[in-house]
Amino acid sequence: MQRAFLLLPLLLLSSLLPPPLAGQGAMQEDVIQTSEGDLTITFIGHGTLMFRHGGKVIHVDPVGREGDYTILPDADLILVTHEHGDHLDADAIREIL
Repeated sequence: MQRAFLLLPLLLLSSLLPPPLAGQGAMQEDVIQTSEGDLTITFIGHGTLMFRHGGKVIHVDPVGREGDYTILPDADLILVTHEHGDHLDADAIREIL
């Protein structure tokens, strides 16, 4: 029982730390084979994703603190789920236009 009390504060503290930036390491990617070619889904961070399929690039919730948008491909389509700062970053959007 005492271990649970020690673990809880550590879990709470770790939740306050910022996540590592995607630019600091390799981004996670999944490749799904479809009849029209590969669909590549790149997890950039938090709710931030990039889809590539058929020569097109779709960015979802681009946020600069999650990835370096100066090195990511320009968007054919940008989807923003809502206006909160962790899902919408005007500077990141400008980088991929």
